[in-house]
Amino acid sequence: MPSHFTDHKGCNRNKFADIWFPDGTVKSLSIQAAAILQGFPSWYELPKEAATAGSIIGYSVPPSFATQLFAHIQRQLTEAIG
Repeated sequence: MPSHFTDHKGCNRNKFADIWFPDGTVKSLSIQAAAILQGFPSWYELPKEAATAGSIIGYSVPPSFATQLFAHIQRQLTEAIG
């Protein structure tokens, strides 16, 4: 079974994911870049093992998403109560 951390050639790399552009170009997204996209501060130190770091990033919820979700639920409850 291939690793979640393989590149477009199937090689296990210290990269989180490959991004495929419409022109066929493939760029690898580093674990640090994926963490920043998920809302981790740039100073946050992830474990050195790619699989562990990837799991932490993969199971995380970006703070901006959590904030929007909470605000939506709060509005729904406010409207329901009336």
